[in-house]
Amino acid sequence: MKNFFQRLLKFSAYAAAGVVILLAIGVGLFRLFLPRLPQYQDEIKTWASAAIGMQVEFSGMDARWGLRGPELKFHGAELIRNDSGIRVIAAREVGVGVSLMRLLIDRTLVVDTVTVTDTSVEVRRTDEGRWLLQGLPIDDLAEFQVGGDSPVGDITIIGEDLVIQLIQPGDERPSQFQVSRILAERDAARIAIDVNLRLPESVGRQVRMAATHIFTASDNEPWHVAVETDDLLLAGLLELMPERMRRFTSGAGDVDVTMAVAGKTVLSASGNVDFQNVTQPDGVAFDVSGRIAYNHDDVGWLVAADEFALRTASGEWPASTLRVEASTDSNGEIVMVDASASYLNFSDLTIATPWLEGPAVEILQEWRPDGVVQDLAATVSDMNGDSPRYTVSAELMNVGFAATDDRPGIRGFTGNLRADHDGGLLEIDSTAAAVELPSWFSLPFDIASANGTVIWRRGDARTTVLSDSIVLQNAFFNSQSNIEIVINQDGPPDIDLVSTWSIGDIAAAKAYIPEALMKPKLFLWFQDALVAGQIPRGETRLNGPLDKFPFDGGEGKLLITSTIRDLQFRYARQFPLVNVSEMEVVLDNTRLFTNQNRSMSLGNRTVNATVEIADLRKPVLTIASNSTGSLNTIRNFAANSPIGRVFGGQLDRVTVAGDASLRLNLTLPLTDVQAYTFTSRITSSNGSLAVAGLQPPITDLSGIVRIERDLVSSEALGGQFLGEPVTIEIKNAAADLPGYRVVSSVVGTATADALAEAFELPLANHLNGSLAYRAEVLFPRAGAEPPSEFTVEVATDLVGLGIDLPPPFGKNPEARKPLSGELAFADGGAEIVTRGQSATEFAWDLRFARQQDGWDFDRGVLTLGDTPMFTADVRGLHIRGETPTASLEDWLALSRGENAEVNVADRIRSIELRAGDLYVLGQHLPDHSVRVDRSARDWLVQIDGTLASGSVFVPYDFSSDRALVLDMERLILPGNDSVERIEGEANSMDPRRLPPISIKAKEFAFGKRFIGALEAEFARTSLGLVSDAIVARDKSFDVVGTGRWVADLNDPLGSRSYVTATLTSTDVAATMKRLDYQPGIVSNDMSLLFDMNWSGGPSWNFLQSLDGEVQVRLGSGQLDEVDPGAGRMFGLMSIVALPRRLSLDFRDVFQKGFGFDTINGTFRLEDGVAYTCNLSLVGPAADIGIVGRADLVNRDYSQAAVVSANVGNTLPVVGALAAGPQAAAALFLFSQIFKKPLQDIGQVYYGVSGNWDAPLIESADAQKFAVVGDQTGCLADSE
Repeated sequence: MKNFFQRLLKFSAYAAAGVVILLAIGVGLFRLFLPRLPQYQDEIKTWASAAIGMQVEFSGMDARWGLRGPELKFHGAELIRNDSGIRVIAAREVGVGVSLMRLLIDRTLVVDTVTVTDTSVEVRRTDEGRWLLQGLPIDDLAEFQVGGDSPVGDITIIGEDLVIQLIQPGDERPSQFQVSRILAERDAARIAIDVNLRLPESVGRQVRMAATHIFTASDNEPWHVAVETDDLLLAGLLELMPERMRRFTSGAGDVDVTMAVAGKTVLSASGNVDFQNVTQPDGVAFDVSGRIAYNHDDVGWLVAADEFALRTASGEWPASTLRVEASTDSNGEIVMVDASASYLNFSDLTIATPWLEGPAVEILQEWRPDGVVQDLAATVSDMNGDSPRYTVSAELMNVGFAATDDRPGIRGFTGNLRADHDGGLLEIDSTAAAVELPSWFSLPFDIASANGTVIWRRGDARTTVLSDSIVLQNAFFNSQSNIEIVINQDGPPDIDLVSTWSIGDIAAAKAYIPEALMKPKLFLWFQDALVAGQIPRGETRLNGPLDKFPFDGGEGKLLITSTIRDLQFRYARQFPLVNVSEMEVVLDNTRLFTNQNRSMSLGNRTVNATVEIADLRKPVLTIASNSTGSLNTIRNFAANSPIGRVFGGQLDRVTVAGDASLRLNLTLPLTDVQAYTFTSRITSSNGSLAVAGLQPPITDLSGIVRIERDLVSSEALGGQFLGEPVTIEIKNAAADLPGYRVVSSVVGTATADALAEAFELPLANHLNGSLAYRAEVLFPRAGAEPPSEFTVEVATDLVGLGIDLPPPFGKNPEARKPLSGELAFADGGAEIVTRGQSATEFAWDLRFARQQDGWDFDRGVLTLGDTPMFTADVRGLHIRGETPTASLEDWLALSRGENAEVNVADRIRSIELRAGDLYVLGQHLPDHSVRVDRSARDWLVQIDGTLASGSVFVPYDFSSDRALVLDMERLILPGNDSVERIEGEANSMDPRRLPPISIKAKEFAFGKRFIGALEAEFARTSLGLVSDAIVARDKSFDVVGTGRWVADLNDPLGSRSYVTATLTSTDVAATMKRLDYQPGIVSNDMSLLFDMNWSGGPSWNFLQSLDGEVQVRLGSGQLDEVDPGAGRMFGLMSIVALPRRLSLDFRDVFQKGFGFDTINGTFRLEDGVAYTCNLSLVGPAADIGIVGRADLVNRDYSQAAVVSANVGNTLPVVGALAAGPQAAAALFLFSQIFKKPLQDIGQVYYGVSGNWDAPLIESADAQKFAVVGDQTGCLADSE
């Protein structure tokens, strides 16, 4: 900009000279040609153009005589370059005044005044950075020389109403600067210029400039320039400058400056500066004020600031004095620098960044200094010599600079510095300082307090640095150090350091372990291993040449000793944390070790373990320890270490107790932690062990277990399980078990009682004896794909164990039934799956889910025979298959008899069985299928076979009001081949605990005795079951009755059954055939009235306690001869055995058959024995009467019969009446049976005895008849 104004001034001078020459010519001719001036206008233009070297044009001219002399006015004046035709200047009016005194005295036309009015000058900057004035390069204007010989003397040039139009690249409109007045004066002694410039609003208000140049003989007098600006706006001003000069984005203020300029060199300058809110492109803002001085001469230069104040975001400077003075030699090289500053804030040096270039910016960015220096005084001399000399003193406050990779850094340093060429003193008194050592530490080292004195002395070949006591403190670290360092000129430095220190927080201090001095993985190990703790005392000793560290040849020594307390030590990520109460640690050059320590890890106590890294350069951690604790604490340790990984992470399923010890030897290469090896030895003498889900523990556990990374073994390991001794062997899994890592084999025996109690078996009272077994616990291999499950396999032949269960699960103790199964903990331990089989008899696949209070059965399958196994897709137990024998009563009795809160029956979801022999409700059903399913509230039992087909709905809760419903197509109850085995269970049931029962069967039978369609409804009462309607209907007969089964505390079985029914037949022969009886009776009228009761409930073995009465009545009919042993109705109708004997004895009477008019009789039932005193047959040929008993249990007779011929018929005499009491008794019995007196003749007596299948009928007499009647109780009423 300075060059621009110089060129502008030079151009103005040349232009003014041309104008002066032009005016001089005009004035000379003024008097001669004034009247004829218009006539000589062209000649004047030609003369003026030749005089100034440019073409002169004007539109008109006139002249007048002013106060100062004659004046010539040119209107519309222009100066045009001859070579390019470019207009250099154009003005509305140019006035030229002629010096009157020169004109009068010298008679010479001398121009003394030039006035230019209303003109504009265009100043343009090109894209290339060149400046053009009125379209012409300023350098070209400098070459313009005024031509002609016209004299020019003292002159005054006045410019009024001038406009400077500045055009920058990219401007759409020029920036205009209004020059209200410019005055330039020249005389023999000087040149003086005054300018008043009004600035655009975006730049400021105005600028006032004065410049003076004094002519001297040497012509080296500088220009003296004074510039004063008001309200200068930096943003607008910089927009007028090149991009590279735009160093601020805002700011406003005033500048007053004076300077001396010689050519292009500023010799001196001084001025006042006052700017506010100066903002740099990076957003840094500041205020600045003060007086600045600069001086430059042949012997040096000086830069100074007085009353200098700076206000930035970091603070406000006090009024300060700054001074830098340099001395130079004849070549201009600096030989001495002297600097002083009353106050200097390094943090504000960034303000100078926009003014710096190249290395200076890089240095500032690299060092990033901050802090305050006060009372700085520094001198550097002999700078061009081999050994410059210096002196410096300063007070430092929170001073700092940034670190680099090869240089430390510091922040917040406070102290006093005094130094010179021979030595120095640094007094340290810092708080809140920080030291950066990137080559050693990744984090700055914060120092809360640093005190001490450092002295150094410089000798001929060495420099010695001494400090008697440097004390450093921060939140976690305290130290006091004495150090001596000898820096040899021709050799490595020697150090002698003694330091005592303490660390209050290892977790915070570990970050300051010197990372650069060790392998990265060793550093990471320290960060992981040192979790928490403190070091109340430590000592460091280091001496020797530093280039020989770590002193492998014994050249020096590094020894660090420390006492560590309350250390949380994670020596390996794979192992649990160790709580070290106290530890003595030693670092001897590169060996780090401890063998004095006390620690706990998960409850295991260790004393004086050996922990060592033999060489930190090749870091391999070795640990040898002996720990004592309990089996549980050692299990916890193992589960959280690689030992647990050996067991597939399944040790959490194991619960242990008892005393134990652990010996551990670990080798861990810290550069390859996966290459670790370990050997552990666990010893127990009185422990116990249990597996989750298998509650019975192994007790008295003793022996040794050895675990290595690739090998597991045991020694003399054994204990007690279920009260019996067991031997245990732990070993690696075999190659045929790739998914498993370790197998623990347990061999022993167990009694039935122990098994039942330990596993809470639901049918425990049905087991007896003992068994031998082998169990193997399989621990999965960690990381195996697909993953294996923690599994317990058990195998036994069941020899010695008796199982008193219904087929197919029962066995006697001597029988051998190999059984093998497994228990697998699936789905991450949320599920237990057990699978197994017993030869070809049955197999199972059961699943148990984890609940809050233990394990609960979820779903499973039980298959019988050769049925393939499948997976249950819904909850519950699903039973499938074929079995030779199945007894529903037996299993229901078992389920009802269980005392467990939830019995086996409650777990069953469905059953599909094919039974060769199915026993249901005391009945034997050969080759039947049974399907059982659950509904919302009932069991749905579907039975299909030749004897039974239909559905049975059994409610889950017998205490509810839901009925047990039988809806059968056919129900044929054949009886049971072995009724005795269920007698106790069936008859001991409490009817009050049974639900209501509804029976519907389209075809119902007892064995071969068919009674047709049956319907019966049994209601539940407080005493038991009661039915008011039992109805059976067949083609030839009906049965209608009532019944009840009620509790009876006086009955030996606790209950009693009652039945009252009437059977009515319209076809006795057909009825007897349907009922599978062959009594040889043909009749169409029969009725039976039953009134019976017995002990217990419904049972086919109720005859022994059967009581009650049966009344028999048949209408007219015919007795046919039947075979002995044929069916007997109730075993009472011995009357049908008589026709064979009568047909032999009385052929003439019975040759045409034995017809009858009626058969009547009443039977008294007592404990299964039927007594009759009035069984009679009345026929047209004869009457038959029978007395005596029939034993329904033993199936035999003790009866007597009398046959009496009617009038007109005769019978052979086979016996005579005897006189006496017997005759009287016979007469009484006869009258009771036939309701008429005994005839004198025509009676024959028989005795009936023996079993039902082959009764013995023989002749008897009245005496025999009377005796049998008396034994039967028939004569009681006659007494």
